[in-house]
Amino acid sequence: MAQSLAPIARQPVIVDVREQTTSESIGTAIAAFRTQILAGLLRKPPHQRELPTLLLYDERGLRLYDDLITHALEYYPFAAEEQILTDHAKDIVEYMGIQGGQKAFVVELGAGSLRKSSHIMLALANTVPRPASVGEAPITYYALDLERQELVRTLGVVSSTIGPKLAGRVDTKGMLGTWDSGLAFMRNGGLVKDTASPDYDNTNCAEPPIKDLHQPIFTTSQTPTPRPSSPAVEDDEEEERHSDQLSGSFDPEASTHTPPTSQPAEEEQPGHRVQAESPPFKFDADEAKGDHPPVHFLFLGSTLGNFPRTDAPEFLKGLPLRPGSGDTLLLGLDQRNDGETVRLAYNDPAGWTAKFELNALRVAERILQGKGDEVDRDYGEIFAKDGWTFEGIWIEVEGRHESYIRSSRAQTVIIPPDIDRPQDPETPVHFEEGELIKIEHSYKYSDEEALALFAASNLRVVNRWQDNKSMYSTWLLERPSVSFPLLRIPSTGNMTTTLARAPTSFSPVPTLAEWSSLWSLWDLITLDMIPPSMLHTKPIDLRHKCLFYLGHIPTFLDIHLTRVLRKMGKAGEQHTEPEYFKDIFERGIDPHVDDPSVIHPHSEVPDKDEDWPSLEQVLAFRDRVRARLIRVYEEYGVERKQGGESSTVLRDFPKALARVLWMTWEHEAMHAETLLYMLIQKAGDVDGALPPPGFAKPQWGTLQKQPEWSQPIPTHTVTLDGGVEVSLGHDDVEADDTFDELNSPEHEFGWDNESPKRIVKLGKEKVKIETRPILNGEFYEFWVKERKGKEGVAVPGLWVVDEQGNVKVRTLYGPVPISVAANWPFVGAYDDLEAFAKYKGGRIPNEVELRAYMDKYEGSKDSNIGFKNWHPTPPQLPDVQAGTRGHNGGVWEWSSTVWDAYPGFEKSIIYPGFSSDFFDGKHMAVLGGSYATVPRLAQRRSVRNWYQHNYPYPWIGGRVAYDA
Repeated sequence: MAQSLAPIARQPVIVDVREQTTSESIGTAIAAFRTQILAGLLRKPPHQRELPTLLLYDERGLRLYDDLITHALEYYPFAAEEQILTDHAKDIVEYMGIQGGQKAFVVELGAGSLRKSSHIMLALANTVPRPASVGEAPITYYALDLERQELVRTLGVVSSTIGPKLAGRVDTKGMLGTWDSGLAFMRNGGLVKDTASPDYDNTNCAEPPIKDLHQPIFTTSQTPTPRPSSPAVEDDEEEERHSDQLSGSFDPEASTHTPPTSQPAEEEQPGHRVQAESPPFKFDADEAKGDHPPVHFLFLGSTLGNFPRTDAPEFLKGLPLRPGSGDTLLLGLDQRNDGETVRLAYNDPAGWTAKFELNALRVAERILQGKGDEVDRDYGEIFAKDGWTFEGIWIEVEGRHESYIRSSRAQTVIIPPDIDRPQDPETPVHFEEGELIKIEHSYKYSDEEALALFAASNLRVVNRWQDNKSMYSTWLLERPSVSFPLLRIPSTGNMTTTLARAPTSFSPVPTLAEWSSLWSLWDLITLDMIPPSMLHTKPIDLRHKCLFYLGHIPTFLDIHLTRVLRKMGKAGEQHTEPEYFKDIFERGIDPHVDDPSVIHPHSEVPDKDEDWPSLEQVLAFRDRVRARLIRVYEEYGVERKQGGESSTVLRDFPKALARVLWMTWEHEAMHAETLLYMLIQKAGDVDGALPPPGFAKPQWGTLQKQPEWSQPIPTHTVTLDGGVEVSLGHDDVEADDTFDELNSPEHEFGWDNESPKRIVKLGKEKVKIETRPILNGEFYEFWVKERKGKEGVAVPGLWVVDEQGNVKVRTLYGPVPISVAANWPFVGAYDDLEAFAKYKGGRIPNEVELRAYMDKYEGSKDSNIGFKNWHPTPPQLPDVQAGTRGHNGGVWEWSSTVWDAYPGFEKSIIYPGFSSDFFDGKHMAVLGGSYATVPRLAQRRSVRNWYQHNYPYPWIGGRVAYDA
């Protein structure tokens, strides 16, 4: 346990951000709080009685909490989080992207015991190469809290202990107020324009606790609640002394009242960047100029666990994290540990927790008596000291601990009248023996629950740190500029429920909000990752130049909109100008690798760079086509609501039109991935592709320290029994489309190679399949031993050999050493993976075998798809015994099935050559999805892809199968 720190006399800077501090408003707030306390005590039925959690956090309560975390060794969350921050503060700050003395703000919500966050402060200071002049430090840390005296004390301790190391590098300040007032301060540009409140008097720091609060609806606490049956603890001298430890408080409740819109309006115009799923938060005029430095929030202590699970996403969505800005949130969350560990943590034998919890009666008594000032006595005038004990309950199925104050006998509490209405009668409140008053609760989060929470909050995991016992997690999160949440939650804990029977959960036709997200992605790739110097280059010789794809996407959409609208009787519908774009941008190329002169029908493009349209012309055309699409949605869409008044508004369309809208959306999503696997070939080169902006850059060195990145991943096999029936595809008959009926809300569109649904049997013999995909590290050993330097054997498409002969793996951030990517799934041509499988005495599974394996063992909640990361990750193996699924790290997977027609296959009517142009014996069927595959594709099990067996560029891996 850390040593106590002695405060010094010098007072820190406190920024008063409270909106109302008049005596009249203070009186109103106290009266409202009194009303809430009384209402909670009078609730009926009586077993639902409760007191506001905020009562725990007066000045004395903060000191008691400090004693709790110092002396109650059973209370693991504090110690676990402190260990994480002690060991990993440097890595955390690196992931935040703070470096080189760049300006940044750090705001801790409910600063509390700055003992933990002091590790972050020191790591921040170490990023500044040279100290600045007084008052000009590049980094400013704010401790947001409600108690002025505790802010003064704890910041003073920081100044007296680590202050010299922070000087000129990190300025520390207090921010006095509620969440609402702090948020308003930031929104009005306060972080940039900050000066201490002119009326602040450092000589008079005492303030009536809780007096400036808005009326609470619910509150959270900085410590989860204690456990059952602790006896009442008598007051003693130790309670009355000032602890040398630091402590704090926080009231985030007000921020949950008005959550921001999580989806853009359906009518949003697309002629500019559209940030889907992001709160409308801006920091004053500086935001528009791009001058506002990143803001990094700390929300530690598992405080979020005190929110009901349904309210936690709304709170997180309301945080002012600007999408793609570099803002981050460092969030502490207690995990779902075994019940006995939790119970012991919240009922320490020495009774420290009981002291902390029972102090709420003292504060309630003060408020009910109309005494706003802190008083040096325990409760006893209203709530008899010997009449109450503490009790906690652990609810395993909910993963929730609940804290109660228990009446130890039958008794009647007499509540005095309001101090402003002394003529009113007293209010008697009767309690039976054993009756409980709820004071707080604390939810624990499994990994799956945490990831679902972040997805619902539109937050992306940048990295995660755990304590040495894996009992507690600290997550670094950001609000991405582009996000594609998973569309269904796979079954876990029961592998007999396969994905073949799991329902889909997306609408048949993408919403305009989904188009908005897709356009944001497309614009990010084409405008932010392709420098102007690359527009007329071919990252891959077998594909067109980059500029072609910028024109191809809107042209393809425009062509199909024109065709379908004319079929609907709109004979006057014309192609968007310039009409000649359809002649050069309609269809791309996919020549044979062995003979590039062999190629399917495609558009004829200009030979000379100067004959191509300019980028400005292409973008203007793009905007006109997007506006046309929105008009189609508004004119022909029939609104449908699902799941209640607040649910997303969906639109149904005449089925033939609906298919076109679905197809063109998925076509654009597919090309986003295609363009990225082209750009990766030039990432890191001079004038090459740029890394994705608005996402935290991976810290490869830090990642490499994690066990799953550095330690060998074991391999196991699972057995597929012979003769088992496997369902492939789905039923989606394009010939049945009409303009006379709307698409069914339950219908699932698909490409022509997905239909019809068919039942295929596995072979007669059993097949064993490895649960671990082929990894870079093991393929590297094979390559060195069997293939390096041999005639006719090329270096894998995503590998590069530098001048010193070192192998590196390409990423969108530039090549990384093979040691960093050793545990990533190997990506290469089918021929490469087939050779490796034969070397191991196996083979690549066929499509039926691979589909059967994926149905049962793939599909983890944290699958690396949908731009969760912009790079592969180590795979997560399925736990066959526990019945949990895994994922392969974020790549498609090769099958040994040749791409060809099958019984019942019919060419698409509106896109006849989509599949059949490649029935040439050279292409192989591919399943799954990569880290750059949108969930609509990656999570639709009928989706099939295909590539030439010797095409080395797509992000496709594989696994080894063995004939049993």
